[in-house]
Amino acid sequence: MAAGFFGTVVTSRPAIAAAMLVVLLSGSLAAQAGDDASGDTAEVRARERALTDAMHARDRAGLDLLLAPDYVLRGSPDIDRSTWIQNAATLCWGDRSDIDAFHARQLDQVIVASFELTFYVDPSTCRPAVLRSLITDIWTRHADGWRLQIRHSGQAGAGIAAQFGAAPQPPPAWVAASELSLVATGGNTSTRTIGLGGDVTHRTDLATTRGSVAFLTSETDAVASARSLTTRARHGIRVSERIELFGEGSYSRDRFAGIGHRTTTAAGAAFTAMLSPRQRLATEGSIGFTAERRLDATRLRFATATGALGYAWTFAPGIELTGDAGMIGDLATAGNWRGTAATAVSVGLTRLLSLKASHAIEYRNTPVAGFGRTDMRTAAALVVSLQRPSGP
Repeated sequence: MAAGFFGTVVTSRPAIAAAMLVVLLSGSLAAQAGDDASGDTAEVRARERALTDAMHARDRAGLDLLLAPDYVLRGSPDIDRSTWIQNAATLCWGDRSDIDAFHARQLDQVIVASFELTFYVDPSTCRPAVLRSLITDIWTRHADGWRLQIRHSGQAGAGIAAQFGAAPQPPPAWVAASELSLVATGGNTSTRTIGLGGDVTHRTDLATTRGSVAFLTSETDAVASARSLTTRARHGIRVSERIELFGEGSYSRDRFAGIGHRTTTAAGAAFTAMLSPRQRLATEGSIGFTAERRLDATRLRFATATGALGYAWTFAPGIELTGDAGMIGDLATAGNWRGTAATAVSVGLTRLLSLKASHAIEYRNTPVAGFGRTDMRTAAALVVSLQRPSGP
């Protein structure tokens, strides 16, 4: 929340723009000459102190008197007056702050003030901390005195790094990935399990299309004991930044679970929330249809309702933790429901290669005759990923 007090300044008003230009291009002049000793700039300095005192006291009325009606903290995005006052009056600011290296210049009805502002409490956690910012404020004259019109804040002491920010790169237009896992044993019993997988994703400004395939085979003494194959295609259309409408279909064979053939189709909506710059949470729901032929010769055809939850956390560069859980219900038979859960950790080795460890559980409340309700799969795989950036 403290970041709500930082931003960059741009304005179209001639007087304010001229004042800001003086600060940006002639900051050294202010540093050399010191404060303008006029009464107006002295009053502005007193008002800067009163502003921080009002923050300490969480005095909304005092803050309201010091801010111009159209006050804004410029940034990406801008922080408007009401939000700024809400933050100032509710977050923790402690009972102490320092204003240092104060300089001010007056241009007609505008005063530009710059200074270092230091708080000694983290406003988001209320814990002791030292937060120091380089502030540039633009004050304008009103009938009742000087009021703060625009504020800009940057990290104090950061040098040229504080002038630039890294813009997030758009997602790549094409992403193709393949993975291979292998487990083998020898001796009294020879076993071998091989897993292969691949997926391709294409993104545009409005849509995302993905196709994937996964194959798993297990052999004991050179005789195939079980195999599974799953192919899936999905197309989603974004209706807003966080909401997507999608349709998907899949075909699978899973001898591990007694499934000879299964075909599914579904359509629904997904919502994605960014919990933090490195964490996202996605939820989705859909209605569909499943046709299934089992190894015990039974055939099932039923309408389905599906709910799913997905979480991803990039807790270090190149290292990502993901977790997914879902439930599929038969709309005609309450007892015929299935649940899935999967957790994976990926560690990037190079730009193209990464290691992936995963654990998946599938539960079927009404299993195929002769098969258990639960399947668990644990794998370690080498993943090769290729990307094509967006744009020309």
